[in-house]
Amino acid sequence: MDEKKQFIAQMDKLIKKGRENNNCVSKAEVDEYFKDIDLNEEKKQLIYNFLYDAKIGVDEPFDLDEILGEEDTDFLQMYIDELESIKKSTQKEKYEILKGFVSGDSSLKDRLIESYLWDVVETAKLYTGSGVTIEDLIGEGNVALAVIVDSLDFQTDVKELDRFISDCIMSAMEELLYEDNNEIGKSNTWAENANEVLDKAKELAQTLGRNVSIKELCSFGDFEEEFIREVLTITGGIEIIDEN
Repeated sequence: MDEKKQFIAQMDKLIKKGRENNNCVSKAEVDEYFKDIDLNEEKKQLIYNFLYDAKIGVDEPFDLDEILGEEDTDFLQMYIDELESIKKSTQKEKYEILKGFVSGDSSLKDRLIESYLWDVVETAKLYTGSGVTIEDLIGEGNVALAVIVDSLDFQTDVKELDRFISDCIMSAMEELLYEDNNEIGKSNTWAENANEVLDKAKELAQTLGRNVSIKELCSFGDFEEEFIREVLTITGGIEIIDEN
């Protein structure tokens, strides 16, 4: 894997790490994820800025409530008021409920679903500002949760099941974003889209027999110019793309 694609892959992993860790990574974790890539302070700051744009805080959790619009804030407060009667489960309690359910105690089904309802809310916050209301995101996440619980593999490790449930809730919301915006790539990760920029640039350069311009790449790959420039900046540039 070349350095640019390695950089993109590590960025994607770091974002996932942050989302699994209360929307936060540490500067030490940034250094660890990019230990095999030469980073100067300017590039580190670009990483921190990009993490912020992805709603991941550095050394302290990103405050997702700050970016909620008035309509989303009103709905979220009403929904949370309704959830107050349901106790938030600790990770240990969630594992115990999940363990009992997959061991054959079907009476725990409702408790299992309830133990993830607060997780659905926090996941939905990650996608605010993406063109779909938080009400629709939470609704989609709750439907996915109910479907997932009905299809759990009882032979799988409890920790793996917990991760599977969380990933499926997130995937359901991403699919909703994709369908609602009707744009290719909305449900892709940043890494998938960035790698597509690299691949499309190589394909177009081979076809034309020369370096390609950003505007040509925008037309060829249906990319936003701002995104291409972001990829160029964060990866240190792509030799076959002329920035003018």
